[in-house]
Formats: sequence, structure tokens, C-alpha cells
Amino acid sequence: MKAKNVLAGMVVGGVVAGIATLLAAPKSGYETRRTLLANKDEYLGSIKDIKDAAVELKNTVATASKEGKDSIQTFITDVKTAIFEWKLQTEENMQGLQEDIKELEDSIKDLETELAAENSKEN
Repeated sequence: MKAKNVLAGMVVGGVVAGIATLLAAPKSGYETRRTLLANKDEYLGSIKDIKDAAVELKNTVATASKEGKDSIQTFITDVKTAIFEWKLQTEENMQGLQEDIKELEDSIKDLETELAAENSKEN
């Protein structure tokens, strides 16, 4: 794509330079008009090339924009899926941890009860 941009720039520059040269030339108006008419096809060809390059650039930008949009949508979907799966795993682990904590609390209560019973027997 860069080569085409450079080419389009060169064509535009050439056309502008040509027009500037013709208008600044020391020829009479009649001679300048005759020269312009003689080179009309060349100028029209250059303008057509510029137009074609602009259309191609527009199409390239539209394609890149669509591909970028599709990529972003895919990325967003992947991130949402990963977050959902992480939440599921976290909930499962959290439930397991809560059960372990409850078992530990029950074990501590049982130990406290046993220690209290042994202390009351010794006194």
C-alpha cells in the first residue's frame, strides 16, 4: 500500500508542478490554452489514476476497519468467557473453603469440649 501512496503522491505532485509551470510560463494565453488542450489527455489520465488510488485506499480502509471490528468482538467474547469460567472455578473453591472452615470450627469446638471435660475431672 505504501508504494501506491508514493506513486499517487508523485502523480499529484507532477500534475501540480505541470499546471504551475504552464501558468507561470511566459507564453501568451492562446499558446498556454493550446498546450493545455494538447496535454489534456495526460492530465485526465493522471486525475483518473489519482481517483482510482483514492477508491482503492477507501476500500482498504473499510476492509481494515471491518477486520479490526471483528477482531475486537472476538477478543471481547474470549475475555467474557474467561471471566465467567474463572468465576465458576472461584465459586467452587470458595464453597470448598467454607466447608473446610466449618469442619475446623467443629473440630475446635469438639476439642474445647473434651478439654473442658478433662479439666473438670481433674479438679
